[in-house]
Amino acid sequence: MKKSIFQSLTRSGILAILIILTVAAIYPLLFMLLTSFKTTTEYTSNPVGLPQSFGYLDNFIAMFSNLNMLQLLLNTIGYIVLAMILSLLVFIPASFTLAKLRFPFRRVFFMLIVTSLIIPGMTFIIPNYLSMAHLGLVDNFLSVVLLWAATSIPGSVFLLTSLMRGLPGEVLEATRVDGANYFHQLIRVVVPMSVSGIMTISIFNVTAWWNDLLTPLLFLQTDGKQTVTAAIATIGSRYATDYPLLMTSLLMASIFPILLYIFLQGYIRKGMVIGAIK
Repeated sequence: MKKSIFQSLTRSGILAILIILTVAAIYPLLFMLLTSFKTTTEYTSNPVGLPQSFGYLDNFIAMFSNLNMLQLLLNTIGYIVLAMILSLLVFIPASFTLAKLRFPFRRVFFMLIVTSLIIPGMTFIIPNYLSMAHLGLVDNFLSVVLLWAATSIPGSVFLLTSLMRGLPGEVLEATRVDGANYFHQLIRVVVPMSVSGIMTISIFNVTAWWNDLLTPLLFLQTDGKQTVTAAIATIGSRYATDYPLLMTSLLMASIFPILLYIFLQGYIRKGMVIGAIK
C-alpha cells in the first residue's frame, strides 16, 4: 500500500515537473505569436492578453518590406548550405580515417581534436578576425562560411568517429578483398551505413549556425549581407519601443529551428546515443 502511494506521488511529481517545463518552453513562443498580431498601442495597454484581431498583419509586412527579411533568409540559408558542404567534405573522410585506418600518431591526432573542443570559442575571435582581415575577407560572406565550417569540424569528427568505430570491420574487409579502394569504401559502404549519424550531426551544426550571433555580427558590416539572427539583434536599437515588431522578428527567427526539430526529430533522438551502442 505504502509502495503504491509512493509510486503515485512520484509519478505525480514527475508529471508536474514536466508540465512546468513544457509551459516554460511554450509560453515565450505563444507570447511572441500573440504580440505579433498587436499594434504598439494595443501592446502597451494589454501586453499579455489576446490581440483584438488576428487579421492584423502589419508587423509581418514590415518585416519583409522595411527589414528585408526575405534577403536575410536567403543569405542565412545560402551561408548554411555552403558551410555544410565544406564541413561534410572534411569531417566524413576524417572520421573514417581516424575510426578505421591504421597510421602513425592516429591517437595523437584524435586527442588533439578532442582537446580543441575544450578551448573556449571566444579565445579564437581575435586570431580569426586578423586572419580574415589578412585574407581580405572581412565583410565578405566567405568569412562566415569558412569559420562556420571550420569551427564545426572538430565536434563533428569526434561524434562521427565514435559512430564509425562501431561499423562492422568484416564488411570493410570484404570490400577491400574485392578490390575497393579508400574512396570506394567511403562512398559505397561507410557513408550509407552512417547516414543517421551524419544527418544528426548536420542538424546540430545547422541549428548552431542559424543561432550564431557573434560571427556574422563581427565579420559582416553590410546590412545586405547579414544573417537573420544578426539582423534581428540590431533591430532592438532601431525599434526599441516597437515591441510587437521585435516579437515578430524573434518569432520568424524561431520558426526554422522549430520546423527543423519537428520534421527531423527522429534523427535528433538517434544522435543522443551516437557512439553509445557498439
